[in-house]
Amino acid sequence: MNDPWEEQGARALKGLEPIRFLVGHWTGRGQSYNEPVNGTFTVRALLDGTWLEADETLTNAAGEVVHHDLSLYRYNLEADSLEVMQLFEHAHRSIAPVELTADGFRWITGPGAPQLRYVCTADTLRYTVVLPSEAETAISMTYTRS
Repeated sequence: MNDPWEEQGARALKGLEPIRFLVGHWTGRGQSYNEPVNGTFTVRALLDGTWLEADETLTNAAGEVVHHDLSLYRYNLEADSLEVMQLFEHAHRSIAPVELTADGFRWITGPGAPQLRYVCTADTLRYTVVLPSEAETAISMTYTRS
Protein backbone atom coordinates (compact mmCIF):
# COMPACT_ATOMS: atom_id res chain seq x y z
CA MET A 1 0.00 0.00 0.00
CA ASN A 2 1.99 2.99 -1.26
CA ASP A 3 -0.90 5.31 -2.07
CA PRO A 4 -0.81 8.16 0.53
CA TRP A 5 -4.61 8.46 0.46
CA GLU A 6 -5.05 4.76 1.25
CA GLU A 7 -2.32 4.86 3.90
CA GLN A 8 -4.05 7.79 5.58
CA GLY A 9 -7.33 5.87 5.68
CA ALA A 10 -5.66 2.76 7.07
CA ARG A 11 -3.93 4.76 9.82
CA ALA A 12 -7.18 6.54 10.70
CA LEU A 13 -9.05 3.22 10.96
CA LYS A 14 -6.34 1.74 13.16
CA GLY A 15 -6.28 4.84 15.38
CA LEU A 16 -10.03 4.58 16.06
CA GLU A 17 -9.86 0.90 16.95
CA PRO A 18 -9.54 1.40 20.75
CA ILE A 19 -13.00 3.04 20.92
CA ARG A 20 -14.75 1.17 18.11
CA PHE A 21 -16.42 -1.07 20.72
CA LEU A 22 -18.77 1.89 21.32
CA VAL A 23 -20.57 1.20 18.04
CA GLY A 24 -24.13 0.11 18.77
CA HIS A 25 -27.18 1.18 20.74
CA TRP A 26 -26.96 1.72 24.49
CA THR A 27 -29.63 2.60 27.07
CA GLY A 28 -29.01 3.86 30.55
CA ARG A 29 -29.93 5.70 33.69
CA GLY A 30 -28.22 8.25 35.82
CA GLN A 31 -28.45 11.78 37.11
CA SER A 32 -28.08 15.18 35.53
CA TYR A 33 -27.71 18.08 37.94
CA ASN A 34 -29.19 15.99 40.78
CA GLU A 35 -32.25 14.94 38.75
CA PRO A 36 -32.84 11.32 37.64
CA VAL A 37 -32.60 10.83 33.87
CA ASN A 38 -32.87 8.08 31.29
CA GLY A 39 -30.57 8.05 28.32
CA THR A 40 -30.01 6.65 24.88
CA PHE A 41 -26.55 6.57 23.36
CA THR A 42 -26.22 5.43 19.77
CA VAL A 43 -22.84 5.15 18.07
CA ARG A 44 -22.33 4.40 14.39
CA ALA A 45 -19.45 4.47 11.95
CA LEU A 46 -19.64 7.16 9.29
CA LEU A 47 -18.26 7.49 5.78
CA ASP A 48 -15.52 4.87 5.38
CA GLY A 49 -15.48 4.01 9.08
CA THR A 50 -12.87 6.63 9.95
CA TRP A 51 -15.43 8.69 11.91
CA LEU A 52 -17.66 7.56 14.77
CA GLU A 53 -20.87 9.47 15.44
CA ALA A 54 -22.18 9.30 19.03
CA ASP A 55 -25.72 10.64 19.53
CA GLU A 56 -26.92 10.98 23.14
CA THR A 57 -30.32 12.06 24.47
CA LEU A 58 -31.21 12.41 28.14
CA THR A 59 -34.84 12.61 29.28
CA ASN A 60 -36.38 13.41 32.65
CA ALA A 61 -39.09 11.41 34.46
CA ALA A 62 -41.78 13.13 32.36
CA GLY A 63 -40.03 12.02 29.15
CA GLU A 64 -38.91 15.55 28.26
CA VAL A 65 -35.51 15.96 26.61
CA VAL A 66 -33.15 17.71 29.02
CA HIS A 67 -29.97 17.24 27.00
CA HIS A 68 -29.08 16.18 23.47
CA ASP A 69 -25.64 16.16 21.91
CA LEU A 70 -23.80 14.77 18.95
CA SER A 71 -20.11 13.87 19.15
CA LEU A 72 -17.85 12.99 16.24
CA TYR A 73 -14.74 10.96 17.03
CA ARG A 74 -11.79 10.58 14.68
CA TYR A 75 -8.13 9.78 14.74
CA ASN A 76 -6.22 13.01 14.09
CA LEU A 77 -3.24 11.94 12.00
CA GLU A 78 -1.40 15.25 12.38
CA ALA A 79 -1.58 15.08 16.20
CA ASP A 80 -1.27 11.28 16.28
CA SER A 81 -4.17 11.04 18.73
CA LEU A 82 -7.90 10.53 19.06
CA GLU A 83 -10.07 13.63 18.92
CA VAL A 84 -13.72 14.49 19.59
CA MET A 85 -15.90 17.30 18.29
CA GLN A 86 -19.04 17.74 20.39
CA LEU A 87 -22.07 19.67 19.16
CA PHE A 88 -25.06 20.52 21.34
CA GLU A 89 -27.80 23.01 22.10
CA HIS A 90 -27.45 26.75 21.53
CA ALA A 91 -24.94 26.22 18.69
CA HIS A 92 -22.23 25.08 21.10
CA ARG A 93 -19.21 23.22 19.75
CA SER A 94 -16.12 21.94 21.48
CA ILE A 95 -13.11 20.05 20.14
CA ALA A 96 -10.84 18.09 22.46
CA PRO A 97 -8.12 15.46 22.30
CA VAL A 98 -9.12 12.07 23.72
CA GLU A 99 -6.74 10.16 25.96
CA LEU A 100 -7.01 6.41 26.48
CA THR A 101 -6.88 5.31 30.12
CA ALA A 102 -6.44 1.89 31.71
CA ASP A 103 -10.23 1.46 31.99
CA GLY A 104 -11.62 3.69 29.23
CA PHE A 105 -10.89 7.19 28.02
CA ARG A 106 -11.21 10.85 28.90
CA TRP A 107 -11.57 14.09 27.04
CA ILE A 108 -8.63 16.41 27.60
CA THR A 109 -10.28 19.75 28.25
CA GLY A 110 -8.86 22.94 29.69
CA PRO A 111 -8.95 23.94 33.37
CA GLY A 112 -12.10 26.05 32.86
CA ALA A 113 -14.00 23.37 30.94
CA PRO A 114 -16.08 20.36 32.01
CA GLN A 115 -14.05 17.20 32.67
CA LEU A 116 -15.43 14.04 31.01
CA ARG A 117 -14.28 10.55 31.94
CA TYR A 118 -15.56 7.27 30.46
CA VAL A 119 -15.11 3.91 32.19
CA CYS A 120 -15.78 0.89 30.00
CA THR A 121 -16.28 -2.83 30.52
CA ALA A 122 -17.40 -5.48 28.05
CA ASP A 123 -21.09 -4.57 28.38
CA THR A 124 -21.21 -1.34 30.40
CA LEU A 125 -20.26 2.25 29.69
CA ARG A 126 -20.20 4.76 32.52
CA TYR A 127 -19.29 8.40 32.26
CA THR A 128 -19.10 11.40 34.52
CA VAL A 129 -19.00 15.13 33.87
CA VAL A 130 -17.46 17.39 36.49
CA LEU A 131 -17.73 21.16 36.05
CA PRO A 132 -14.77 23.30 37.16
CA SER A 133 -16.97 25.42 39.43
CA GLU A 134 -18.67 22.42 41.11
CA ALA A 135 -17.38 20.04 43.75
CA GLU A 136 -19.83 17.27 42.86
CA THR A 137 -20.43 15.40 39.62
CA ALA A 138 -22.86 17.29 37.36
CA ILE A 139 -23.79 14.32 35.18
CA SER A 140 -23.28 10.60 35.78
CA MET A 141 -24.66 7.98 33.40
CA THR A 142 -24.38 4.19 33.23
CA TYR A 143 -25.25 2.56 29.92
CA THR A 144 -25.64 -1.06 28.85
CA ARG A 145 -26.00 -2.41 25.33
CA SER A 146 -29.57 -2.78 24.19
